[in-house]
Amino acid sequence: MASTIRDVAKAANVSVSTVSLVLRGKKCRIADPTRQRILEAAEQLNYIPNQIAVSLVTKKTRTIGLIYSDMLNPFYAELAVGLERSAQARGYSLLICNCDNNVERCIQNISLLQSRCIDGFVLQPPASINANPEHLMALHRQLQNCSIPYVILDCAIHDVFHDYVAADHRLGGQLVAEYLVSLGHRNIGCITGNVTDYATQHRLEGFRKVLAAHNIPFTEDQVYYGQYLIECGYLGANELFRKDVTAIFAFSDLIAIGVQKAASEHKISIPQDLSLVGYNDSLYANLCPVPLTTIHQPIELLGNRSFEILMDRIQNPNREHQDYLYPPALIQRASCTVPRPGPICLLT
Repeated sequence: MASTIRDVAKAANVSVSTVSLVLRGKKCRIADPTRQRILEAAEQLNYIPNQIAVSLVTKKTRTIGLIYSDMLNPFYAELAVGLERSAQARGYSLLICNCDNNVERCIQNISLLQSRCIDGFVLQPPASINANPEHLMALHRQLQNCSIPYVILDCAIHDVFHDYVAADHRLGGQLVAEYLVSLGHRNIGCITGNVTDYATQHRLEGFRKVLAAHNIPFTEDQVYYGQYLIECGYLGANELFRKDVTAIFAFSDLIAIGVQKAASEHKISIPQDLSLVGYNDSLYANLCPVPLTTIHQPIELLGNRSFEILMDRIQNPNREHQDYLYPPALIQRASCTVPRPGPICLLT
């Protein structure tokens, strides 16, 4: 049978209330020898606090939630690691809900977390959330009726003004464009994520801004609008190869893997025939057949900061909302060089 707080109190020869104060870490006038005796008794008895009973007293469960869109995407998995490590260091448990890029499941997960009486949650919405007005309105209603604090991570929700944590995607797009232009590229293709996604829009805006500043033409023909999937990289590359691009900006490392697959099938050499830049600096980037030049997002930092900002929101529920943007960095590997002198020769 598990030991109770009464067992600890009896072993240490103190009251139950004294044990409670010590084990909850409360500041109180309890002598150090008594405090030490209580801690030793709890350890010897292998006492584990009943979290439900503690929650009834403190009105806190010391549990937070994470709702994210795609648990198979390594970017989101790394975000979860950063958040979980921070939570564990502060004595919090983490409940993780995956919504498989489905808005209805995202809404259901918010309700589920509320029913568990958690202290707060971090929401990384599906990338398609801003594409469907009905889904967007349904999520708006759910968040307006939400009774617990939350922080939005990575994917902004249109017209939801709340604490928001992300990398500076516009700056990321600028870094890619500046680097490729510095190598001499003038005909650059892009393969994007979902066109309604905040990150996609801002990466493309930053990219376009730099090209315009260098008086380099850039048209819609040079953009393949896809999703953050390997298949979209493959399909987009086959389209852009016919536009005689000398470089491709893939809006994720997964997309870049698809580009490398298409290039291999057409006997297009990277980087001799085609320069390629990815995004996220995922675990795959350095394992590609040609190590991938990419944009590093401070993924674990984003997870850490999400937890810290959520804790601040829990303690200060009425403070003004704020956007927290963190700078990405360009990681140079082997997938880029100066542009080739002639057009790509496609295999038929």
